[in-house]
Amino acid sequence: MASEAEVAAQAVSTREFVDCFLHSAHNVAGRYPRGVNLLRTAAINHRKSPMVLPWLDEQSQRMAYYVIPRQSEHLTSVRDLLVAFVGPSLAKPGYDMPAALDKSHEAPIRERSGQGSTFIVQAPTDKEERQRLRSALERMVTAVERSPERGWSAPKPLGRLLADFQAALLSGAPQAGEALLQQIDRQGGLSPANVKHLKIRLLTAQGRAKDVLALPGLREVLLQDPPVPVKEMVLSALFTAHVEPALAEGDITGALEALKASHSLSLLADGDLLTFSDQAVMVLLVGMHGRGDAEELSRSIALLDAEGRGDTVPDELASHRRQFVEADTAAAELAEPRSATTVEPKPEDAPAKVPLNTWGDIVRAIAQGDKEVFELCRRMDVRRSDAPIQLEAVSDAEMAGILAHLNDSEYEAVWQYGLGPFLQELTRSEVFYPQTLTTVMRSIVNQRCDPANLAVLDLLLELFLRTAPNAQEYSEFLEQMSVGFDQWVAPETAGQALDFVDRLAAFASPVPEARVQTAQLLLGPLCAHARRLDEAYLSTARSLSDELGLGLGWPERASSESDEDPPTVGAAQILVYGLDEGVLQRVQNRIIQQFPQVKVVLSAEKVASRHLKDAARNSDFSVMITQCAAHAATHCIGQYAKEVVYPRGAGSASVAHAAISALHDLAARQQHSQRRRQ
Repeated sequence: MASEAEVAAQAVSTREFVDCFLHSAHNVAGRYPRGVNLLRTAAINHRKSPMVLPWLDEQSQRMAYYVIPRQSEHLTSVRDLLVAFVGPSLAKPGYDMPAALDKSHEAPIRERSGQGSTFIVQAPTDKEERQRLRSALERMVTAVERSPERGWSAPKPLGRLLADFQAALLSGAPQAGEALLQQIDRQGGLSPANVKHLKIRLLTAQGRAKDVLALPGLREVLLQDPPVPVKEMVLSALFTAHVEPALAEGDITGALEALKASHSLSLLADGDLLTFSDQAVMVLLVGMHGRGDAEELSRSIALLDAEGRGDTVPDELASHRRQFVEADTAAAELAEPRSATTVEPKPEDAPAKVPLNTWGDIVRAIAQGDKEVFELCRRMDVRRSDAPIQLEAVSDAEMAGILAHLNDSEYEAVWQYGLGPFLQELTRSEVFYPQTLTTVMRSIVNQRCDPANLAVLDLLLELFLRTAPNAQEYSEFLEQMSVGFDQWVAPETAGQALDFVDRLAAFASPVPEARVQTAQLLLGPLCAHARRLDEAYLSTARSLSDELGLGLGWPERASSESDEDPPTVGAAQILVYGLDEGVLQRVQNRIIQQFPQVKVVLSAEKVASRHLKDAARNSDFSVMITQCAAHAATHCIGQYAKEVVYPRGAGSASVAHAAISALHDLAARQQHSQRRRQ
């Protein structure tokens, strides 16, 4: 409990912060007391409601409201309040995601509350619409302050949060993953090092190699000998940021100097070379060369040759290859240190290890808490390489039966460790598991409908439709999936709903009436609130409705309710990356139809090819679909792109929406620059 002196000091600090932010010398909103007094008083005197501070830019006359939770653990609750009181009907898109706080006037907020602490609600230009938005925010702070005392946070179990985090990354929803990571960090239960491990994984999924290497506390994480997957991700980041650019120029010395400057490689030198990806292996080989360890380098190259991975050896190091060394000899030489490791004797009554011959065996082992299998799944998930277990080794019916008989705790463990690698194998293979996918879908529909799980549900729908199901399978899947639609379909989740409809439209239907009925259930609530959709979503909904012949009446946006006309999009080039070529093609068609002058370059490559580098380098921005993406490609885009845009989902509606919004932002920046030059 804070003392009276501490409470008084906090009150003074709050008043100084608010008055500084609203000072009329740099915030035009401060020149209009009638418009800010209620919100200023609430920000200073209230104890429960979030601070809401207006900001008006003098040059552009753009209005925004900074919504700051009183405590960091209230972030999710404040987001829900904004959705309820403001929503897309009053605010521009982006109001429900924490802001970057990278502008100069945002520095006081960043210093007081930290990064990822604040929402920015952008106001429209119409005066009446601005008044409606301000009134809604005033009602929000008043209602919250007058409401009975309540516990804002009903924390989820840590295991559930971790499972949802894995699901968000798996299904291409990095924003949901970032929000979950913040919740995990605030809630506690994980060591700081383990939280950093999750942060590294999130940054890797987004292709942000430089951010991985610049992560505060990275050296301390590596000093603790992290798991192989974490080492793999850091090594891959080193390759993308330092080694690959130098090797592309044939400059082995430059690669060595860059590695020495990073101060990370020396902490990653230990480990079994063959457990790492090709990119990580190249970094380790260059590191051996830099240390002057020619004998170890020569043995390592011989081992890679013996394993059929000799093409990972950089040309600049090929002179260290020992042609006369027999493969078995090289393997034995590198194996000697490992063979000397002391093995703890197992108790006589310890259960014998069940051999992992099928994915069914893996799921059973995860359910029983086998930590070695946890680690196996982590390695498969990070490396995205060929799994040691082939999907064909277990039947669809057997796999579905195993999943159906798991209890809640067992299912959570399977969701956290095994579902990602398993679904990734399905995306890469030609094996079809409709019964298994239906079983997993039921578990999601019956339990939760948060953003991470909606993204997984979209992936399951895509994988299921790819199996070319028969009429009975198709009807049953859609019927069971639609059970939970009334719990989440709303203008706030328009992107997810439109992604689902777009999946249905993209695949042939053995039961057209079932497809139409499901699409009606998804689009009906959106049509009823069509004026709350932005123009990009509205045009997509209208297009899909016409394509499926639903007969829904989508209104044209009335001029009195519209925001200012968006800037005119001129000639531009964008890169759209993802592994689902069908989604890429539909995104391209939708963008070109709306903006004929925009060149849309598509890529589904899994490696950092020259074509991918050139496309990222020459595009005004790149849209990256992270669902089951190849880390080599995402790191390449992150390294060479001028700007990377991450859609909130992996379906073509979400991706096209992200691209169109970014095109409008690009056009606005270009027009602003032209006005300044004039």
